[in-house]
Amino acid sequence: MPRSSTADQRLSSKNTSCPALVTVIVRRQFSKLSRSKNKDPLLADFPTLVQLEHTHNHSLDSADFFRHLDVSDATVDKFKDLFSRGHSPASALELHKLDLQLEHGADYLFQAADRSQCPDIFFCHRLYKQVFEKHYGASSGEKMFTDVEAACKVYNTQQGSECCKMERTASGKLAIAVCTQLMQRVHKLHRTSGELVFVDASGGMDRFDCRVFLLLTHSSAGGLPLGCLIVSSESTEVLILALQLYMQLVPSDAFFGRGEKGPEVFITDDSEAERQSLNNIFPEATTILCSFHLLQATWRFLWDSKNGIPKSDRPHLLGIVKNMMYATSEDDLLEVFCAGQVDSVAAAHTKFLHYMERLFDRRKLWAMCYRDSLPIRGNQTNNYVEAAMRVLKDRIFVRTRAYNVVQLVDFLLTRLPAYYERRLMDLANGRRDVTISRRYITGKHTITKDMITTLGEMLFEVQSESETGKSYEVDMATEMCTCKAGLTGAPCKHQFAITVYYNVSALNFFPVKDSQTRCHFYTLATGCTKPPAGWFEALLDNREAYTR
Repeated sequence: MPRSSTADQRLSSKNTSCPALVTVIVRRQFSKLSRSKNKDPLLADFPTLVQLEHTHNHSLDSADFFRHLDVSDATVDKFKDLFSRGHSPASALELHKLDLQLEHGADYLFQAADRSQCPDIFFCHRLYKQVFEKHYGASSGEKMFTDVEAACKVYNTQQGSECCKMERTASGKLAIAVCTQLMQRVHKLHRTSGELVFVDASGGMDRFDCRVFLLLTHSSAGGLPLGCLIVSSESTEVLILALQLYMQLVPSDAFFGRGEKGPEVFITDDSEAERQSLNNIFPEATTILCSFHLLQATWRFLWDSKNGIPKSDRPHLLGIVKNMMYATSEDDLLEVFCAGQVDSVAAAHTKFLHYMERLFDRRKLWAMCYRDSLPIRGNQTNNYVEAAMRVLKDRIFVRTRAYNVVQLVDFLLTRLPAYYERRLMDLANGRRDVTISRRYITGKHTITKDMITTLGEMLFEVQSESETGKSYEVDMATEMCTCKAGLTGAPCKHQFAITVYYNVSALNFFPVKDSQTRCHFYTLATGCTKPPAGWFEALLDNREAYTR
């Protein structure tokens, strides 16, 4: 019988008033107390009689029939496994359908109609909710906060050290800090963690709509994580609380021995709350802006219709800001700014002139001429953390939202470090199939060993290839060079030539033959300081071929 009087009116109704009947009879067994005269010898073992009347008024071999079957246990188990690997109901169903199509080929038509083998999306959503409520708890409310705190305690106990902390502000805003053991090793062992840290945030990764901040430093292996912050608000109050929790997790010799001082430089996007929070916790650090984000914000300002700037003028006005950004000295910057103030195109747009004045007041945050003395190693943008955010969304969360904050924390504590462990071990093994920035793989050049003079321990002078009488001083202890590229510590061909001819280890280059750097990546990944004997030795030391 239908569940309601209107059920039969729905297109999805499956009530056909089918006369097929199942009759179940349970007989009472004979005993001295009963008066039953049934002396069937099978009654003691089989007291139930089932009668089937197969008189159907519909097809038993149609798509409409098969789509009403119950989902099989094997299919349920497969979907639970897909959910555990980060799939959403939709992505799990899509992958399952692809598997069925590849397995059954032309018979996929019949498999796709069979609900026992291919469930509908509504079943997938119900199963997803059932699985994750059991494993991760509530998706919102007070219980969710309790579950997050419990999950952090369980993980800390398993690791034998504090890697995750959570607190809430007086107004109920959530702040969580994460610093796993791999992140702690990067803090202690990787030199650039004390020089430069990239900070950026992204959202849309969980149903509670938290913001996730990543703190990374750079290496030839790409960005290396130093920590994660999860906040339910980007207010200064919440960010300061999250950073305070974070500083309770990092080792005493964090930021390559600088500890509470933090790194020398932070690169952030143009967020006032973010910069104020970092300056509050790390007053000795210098905070600068990502050049890409600044130019992007300028372009948005120019395209905003309320500013009334015609399309034809926008590239010219953006060029003025670019010239200010890339000015080679403070005097050049002032000259470009003054020229922009009287520029005929700029003068026609009062709002742009005010915008340029506000930018100029904050010039130390974004102008390149103020960065020559900072150890930024050629990095002017947040590209490392932008790439890390893509990894987080594509490979860790598979472009799906976490079920709740508990799952979000779980993935950041387990899957994110596991990804970087694999990446570091690939680099240690000399695998060139991982993505490597071209800046860490120097091309061929004509520097010979005769062009290099040793000035002291780890200090060298390299003659210029193009200008007679000109030379560059290279300090391999800090991996800095006086050439334009290496002035802030970026990789350059002069440093690379020294690594080739003098067998000097350098983190600025992909470790093709550098066993010391390969051991370093191995230690960051595993925590083990002694790799298998001879594992990272080069098969053939032909590094000089890279210079010809």
